[in-house]
Amino acid sequence: MRPGSLRNAEREGFEPSYAFPHKRFSRPSRSTTPAPLRVLHYTGTSTGREDPLKATFPSEIRSHIASESAVCYSGGMYTLICLVSITLANPSVSPLHCPESAAAKGELKSGPALVHTFELINRGTGTITITKVEASCGCLHQSLTSGFLTPGETAKLTIEVNTLTQPEGKNRWQITVAYKVETPNLPNQTGDILLQIAASLTREIIINPPQLGFSTSTGASQTITLTDRRIKPLNIVKATTSSVHLSAEPAPRVDSPNGEHNQTVTVKLSEDAPAGHRDESIILQTDDPDYRELRIPVRVLKRIAGAVVASPESIAIRFSSDQSEVSTLVQLRRADGKPFSISSVEGDHPGVTVKSSKEIGSVGVVRITINESAAVQSGSCKVRVKIAETPDQDVEIPVKWVTEKKER
Repeated sequence: MRPGSLRNAEREGFEPSYAFPHKRFSRPSRSTTPAPLRVLHYTGTSTGREDPLKATFPSEIRSHIASESAVCYSGGMYTLICLVSITLANPSVSPLHCPESAAAKGELKSGPALVHTFELINRGTGTITITKVEASCGCLHQSLTSGFLTPGETAKLTIEVNTLTQPEGKNRWQITVAYKVETPNLPNQTGDILLQIAASLTREIIINPPQLGFSTSTGASQTITLTDRRIKPLNIVKATTSSVHLSAEPAPRVDSPNGEHNQTVTVKLSEDAPAGHRDESIILQTDDPDYRELRIPVRVLKRIAGAVVASPESIAIRFSSDQSEVSTLVQLRRADGKPFSISSVEGDHPGVTVKSSKEIGSVGVVRITINESAAVQSGSCKVRVKIAETPDQDVEIPVKWVTEKKER
């Protein structure tokens, strides 16, 4: 057979096996398991006037072959064998694919929620389980249509950004989607992909505070103030909440001579609200078409009277690039001041170590350490503390960490 391109060889009955996927990608995907070696084999006759590598393979894969192959010549015949190790570290072979992984929203007004939906496609041969969707900011809320994808199936991940809590100017929000791939007769693979949303925010109205938090064993109330300095200010016409245990009542707008227009909303948590952590929201409806609906997030921690409480109630740690381990202390007290003791403490992440004081007293101490094995990537866990005097009531401490370290 005369020398020529690989396409000529295929037309004459050869079926060489090679795989060099396209080069489009948004971010390298990390994987712990390499894919099998691929063998490229083609035999033909060389005239000696052409480089057999150039004659045999198209230009789009010659650069891979030149650096990753072994070429053997024998007389007038040659055999080209390429052993290419393709791993999921190569973005072009990631089985979980997002066609548009970066969304540029341009200039937006701060206030209304920013909503974007990403499409996630299983373009591999195994079954994908989405194990975690982690946002870089607590202002993001997510909704996933399916966490289990067979080959060819698609899921939609909707992200909602609370722009009220975000600074004016350019912003970028990141979402990491971690997954596991199960393929018959092959070891399981893991990896993740990075999604991004970008927008430039302008602020015409101010809501202070932009989010609320209740931590109490009884009922409580707080006030939100909306400030509008425009010539034609908006007016809050209705306020609702996501919980029957929360109420929101707007007061009439007050127009000041200096051109500032203020309107307050009183938010109350009822005394009969059940104990525990909950995320709720307040929805303000206005008469301005640009701000039809404003959502204020509310974090509720309703404690049982006399129960032990943690300070701080949650832990957020940011690693710098040169840190490999970080420890922090949490103090526990009873609201009534009575002494107590910690019977046990445990975390649900293997890379997080927890220790506690054992003696009886008015204050207990828990040390939480994020070890090097956990610090290779951002993560979260929950630490549960058992109190000897109230064995049926655990203290739960959410822990979250963000790291600049690259996974090794």
